Amino acid sequence: MNSKFARVACGVLILLCFVSSLHATDHSKALEPRYRHWLNEEVNYIIASDERKHFLSLTSDAERDSFIESFWKIRNPDPGSSSNSYKDEHYRRLTYANEHFGSVAAHDGWRTDQGRIYIVLGPPKEIEVYPAAHNVRPIEIWFYQSPTPALPAYFNVVFFQRSVGEPYSLYSPTADGPAHLVTTLEALNDDKKSLAIVEKSLGEAVAKTVVSLIPGDSVSLDDYRPSMTSDMLLSNIASLPDNPITKERIEANRVRERVTMSVFTGGDDSTVNYDSFRDDRGRMTLSYLLSKQFADPHLVGTRKDGSTYYDLTLRTNVLTAGGKPVYAQEDLLTGNLTPAQAEVARKKRFCAEARLPLVPGNYIVVTTLTNRVDGTASRQRSSVTVPAIKSQGIALSGLLAYTTPAAVPDPKDELPFSGSHFRFTPRGAQNVYISQGERLPVVFQLWLNPKSAETPAPQKIHLHYVFGSVAVSHDEATQENEDVDAENRDDAGNLLTGHTLDTSSLPPGAYQVVVGATPEGEQRTAYATLNLHVAPAADYVGTWTAYGSADPGGEALDDLKRGLSAEAQGADADAEAAYGRALAESPGYMRPLDNLAALLAREGATDRLAALSKLPILEKTAASPGTLLLIAQALDKNGNPKAIVKMLEAQIALQPPSVDLYTVLADACQATGNKNRADELRNLAANLKK
Repeated sequence: MNSKFARVACGVLILLCFVSSLHATDHSKALEPRYRHWLNEEVNYIIASDERKHFLSLTSDAERDSFIESFWKIRNPDPGSSSNSYKDEHYRRLTYANEHFGSVAAHDGWRTDQGRIYIVLGPPKEIEVYPAAHNVRPIEIWFYQSPTPALPAYFNVVFFQRSVGEPYSLYSPTADGPAHLVTTLEALNDDKKSLAIVEKSLGEAVAKTVVSLIPGDSVSLDDYRPSMTSDMLLSNIASLPDNPITKERIEANRVRERVTMSVFTGGDDSTVNYDSFRDDRGRMTLSYLLSKQFADPHLVGTRKDGSTYYDLTLRTNVLTAGGKPVYAQEDLLTGNLTPAQAEVARKKRFCAEARLPLVPGNYIVVTTLTNRVDGTASRQRSSVTVPAIKSQGIALSGLLAYTTPAAVPDPKDELPFSGSHFRFTPRGAQNVYISQGERLPVVFQLWLNPKSAETPAPQKIHLHYVFGSVAVSHDEATQENEDVDAENRDDAGNLLTGHTLDTSSLPPGAYQVVVGATPEGEQRTAYATLNLHVAPAADYVGTWTAYGSADPGGEALDDLKRGLSAEAQGADADAEAAYGRALAESPGYMRPLDNLAALLAREGATDRLAALSKLPILEKTAASPGTLLLIAQALDKNGNPKAIVKMLEAQIALQPPSVDLYTVLADACQATGNKNRADELRNLAANLKK
């Protein structure tokens, strides 16, 4: 059953990548020939499915022309140039494909497998050509160094000629196998014998390549056991326009093109302050404050009826410290203002707030703030750290300076700068600016041992506040002390506390605030610091802040993002736990299941992947076919066709009719001895093919 199952499985994976485009092509028949040709023959391999859908929804030629212009513009690597190297290279590849593959007279090289790969990936680094050898069909092996992080760093693409005069076909180690490469009847449908023939005729290197397209994969030529890795590669190539990495790059360029005036970058326009809080289940969330350095009256718009408002989008791209994409989110910051509020807002500095569920680690946060009132945007790139908290001892979060309104209940901790179920209006974290004569309220979390820990926390924590000038001075720093009761911590060991520092006597200048926390009866002390800038009252410019509404995805989406960040950091165990929590928190939300299955498949965790078949969610909610195939493959490896039958019988009742799912289920039924059900399913599959 293994070979048949794997071939159907990989066929589903690759076929899925083309379903949406084929469906869209049917609707394109109503287009004028020039637009239909552009959509179906010029950009069909590089346009994303949502872009195709949007193009088909347009109702005028002017809209279509504008879409096409924008399509190429957002892909231009040099937006300031009068030429577009991406567009030029694409049409060069298209011309080459039509001239070298397929029928030159028909100009249809783009339709061939070789033409498609050339258009999508460009010319290979190396090409190895093997004309018809003894008992082996003509083969070409194209070697690529990946042009995108969405694909492996190095890989091969194999083509073979089924018969003389036919175009070369793309080879899949699983869907085709070595049996499709040989011509002798001695090895008919026998991949093991066929592999031996390939090795004898073309050598060991070629034989290994037809088992795995990934150089360096561990390959045995004693038996034919292809993994899904090669076919996942082919599937990713086929679906490259819809790959999250590709779409994130396009979306970043789209933001760039939405800007009608200058795009300000660097630290001259804005700064980022951030703080991290831990919830009562031990999960971390980073909140950041993007602060404009100067007042901007253009943030306030006026409608035709005279009412005033603000309307901004805040896009956040999270990357690892090494630049690997983690996830992106977009917050809509919008609201109405009274005339009095509008007048004040025009004179104050604006600050945008956002929250990012993350696991401990170092990250790069790229923020793009777009003012939709006048079309301007600014971008800031900042390094941030989510601290890792030791299981024993004491630690402090960063110090958050806040203003009114403060300590607003937030039971689910779903808003920016919320900790221990209270939200605070931020004024600054690493740095804060105040007017001379003001007092300074700060809040922070103490991170202590959980209440369930074997080592109990001390009854009291001694807090020592010190603030003074950072310049050389004979003035003594101001010191204040207080004690807090550690019994008030939550189950995870978090204790929210704060203090209002009397800074009213400080003259203008730069200062530092240091908080030390010492458990009663111990010598160890944890510290947190804050840079304080006091400005003369006459020079001080206040701030106003805005943040988006809480995401309706709630805890499940938060844990999905933590899973993505853990996986990007290489912490697969933490990622698996986060995806599992997300599934439990929202049983109808299927994306965590997709990520979890893909992670377990990548790890080779067959038993844990197979165990996903027992999830109750699969009995009442349709899962993606790709995920079902990964789970079924793990069950097949474990020799458990009964579990495949149980899972897929439930799923085919929830899914649209599917030849491939019926076929896989039929094979599983056959393996369990239920020949009647297997025949019934094969008949259903055959009827669907008609």
